[in-house]
Amino acid sequence: MANHFGWHVTVIMDAEPYKAAQAMKEAAQKQGSFIIPSQPVKYSGHNPDNSRYSKEVPNHFRVQNFKSALCKALEVEPPTHLLINTPEAGLAVLEMGLHEQTPTTFYTHHENLVLNPIPKSSKFGPSYMEMLLRIVGTPGITTATQSDYNVERMKHLELSAPPVVLPMPIPDPQLLQPYHGERKGVLFIGRHEPRKQPAVFAQKVAQAGLPAKVLTRQNSEQKFTKTFNKHGITDYEMKSEITGQEKADFIRSARIAFHPAKLESYGFSAMETLAAGLPTLLVHEYGWWQAFIEEGVQITPVRDAQNMLRELYERPLQTAANHAVQQEQQTFAIWDQYLNAAHLQD
Repeated sequence: MANHFGWHVTVIMDAEPYKAAQAMKEAAQKQGSFIIPSQPVKYSGHNPDNSRYSKEVPNHFRVQNFKSALCKALEVEPPTHLLINTPEAGLAVLEMGLHEQTPTTFYTHHENLVLNPIPKSSKFGPSYMEMLLRIVGTPGITTATQSDYNVERMKHLELSAPPVVLPMPIPDPQLLQPYHGERKGVLFIGRHEPRKQPAVFAQKVAQAGLPAKVLTRQNSEQKFTKTFNKHGITDYEMKSEITGQEKADFIRSARIAFHPAKLESYGFSAMETLAAGLPTLLVHEYGWWQAFIEEGVQITPVRDAQNMLRELYERPLQTAANHAVQQEQQTFAIWDQYLNAAHLQD
């Protein structure tokens, strides 16, 4: 998106990114700057004699790292807008008072803000919620989220102003490119964890008699293998930790996608498969499909999922231009209008 509009973007992180984020780092360096602290404080196991520091909320070491990176960025060029999606970065902005000088947006789909009741979590407990509410409740910070459905779900927060809807740009634009390779299998994207319901995926794909495809994390591979063995699935392909063109090609090599997750604050897996032009099936009982109505998502009661999978799989392959390309252009226009309006009001 920055490349499309010619924006100069400075990406700030509290530490060197993981391997999966290297593409983002390289893109940021081409279109602007990528800044991390010169000497980032390690907040994992920082004090071996008192491990509470690595789990403290808010994590003051992360906040300090963001403040150091922000100071480096401000030395180069003052921003016309601050876009935040990490809570500790939000605290750094608050402590530095930057939101009082520069239009600031907290772009979030955090489950503690979106889901009601809040899911039980050992990581996102009351202290974490207090940190989030401090950010979204501060005058001068605009809260934004990805869909009208999320705005509806966030009403329980009783914010002074409803969140702004800013559609999520496609993280991997390669998904929008034409694909002429073989298409085979029902695709699942995500970790092997209860809320994603991998067992439901395996059960319904097995009942439909279709091959499976999985894109997951490396530490989930053995779990998927065990689940597939349990349900008698022998025709499957699985990949993990892939990015960029390889990831896009693997997603587009599927024929359809099925995401039976119970809870999603925003369904990135569905966004990716819809962007790739795959018929994408979600479960009616779990209402997060409502975020993707305009994208043409398919829905089914879980009891009938195997029948819907067979029907979608047997449909002729899509040959028309990918509808997601037009939607991505609309997304860019919405962001451009929003950022320009915020800049003019400053």
